[in-house]
Amino acid sequence: MSNGAGISSEVVDYRRSAGLPGVEVIDAQRSPREWRVITADCAVVMFRTWQGSVRHRGAVHTGKPGLAFCFTPGESMVAQPLTGPGSFMVLQMPPELIKEWLSEQQPSFVQFEWAQVMKPISPRLRRHFSSFFEAFEPSASTMQLQSRLLDLSEVMISELVQGAQQPRPSAGPKTRAASRMRECLHEEGLHLDLETLAKRVGLSRFEALRAFKRRYGLPPHAYQLCLRIEQARRLLVQGAPAADIAARCGFADQSHFNRHFKRFNGVTPMQYARAHLLSNHDASARKAGDPSAVIARSDR
Repeated sequence: MSNGAGISSEVVDYRRSAGLPGVEVIDAQRSPREWRVITADCAVVMFRTWQGSVRHRGAVHTGKPGLAFCFTPGESMVAQPLTGPGSFMVLQMPPELIKEWLSEQQPSFVQFEWAQVMKPISPRLRRHFSSFFEAFEPSASTMQLQSRLLDLSEVMISELVQGAQQPRPSAGPKTRAASRMRECLHEEGLHLDLETLAKRVGLSRFEALRAFKRRYGLPPHAYQLCLRIEQARRLLVQGAPAADIAARCGFADQSHFNRHFKRFNGVTPMQYARAHLLSNHDASARKAGDPSAVIARSDR
């Protein structure tokens, strides 16, 4: 949204998803304003191009690309740009969610606290942060958002939380659990989320995500999308309307369905359905000895 005060180039986008309760992301582009915030949530700010001063917990810190600002709940934050408009991303979440991640990833962990207010970050954390934000759109599936956030949480905790350790691979291959997850996705998986899938096989969400990727080379949400596209192809061949297929196969809307179908198949759903219709027509015409079939093929 624009701020409506003559700063037409500023855009601030707030996003939430029912699949991630309590989580909010903020994407601020070309922001020239002073920001003043008090919230009961935790937050991590990733600076894209924004540079300025950040007053938090009684001290003034310098924010710039390559650093992450870690917000402590209940404290005030005043951020003032010093070099003109800049862009940044914010991941805001309840402290209970971070504690839940810690209990699953590092069960011996005692107390959550940020390592630093302003912390240098690795290229790996920046990539995970950007990947999560790129996925966070209305058309994204619940499993996709859950998977991307879990991937981000492991790297974020290892770099930003006081006393946290680097992520360790889960013990054992868990091949059978991965196979069972795949069976669940084939049987009923077009609308499953990651938490439900993990519970079906008795793993934590982190273990389920790692085991599936190790076994099949794709995270569960990407495998789920492949299944959705394959079912859509079958329904299109059967003559089902594309608008109905989008809802039946778990896509957010027709535009979301069209975009993913073309990315996978190189043509739109309507082009795919038309090609099969013409192919069936040609086959019938050849069988009946209709010479127009040959003319139609040569015209194409």
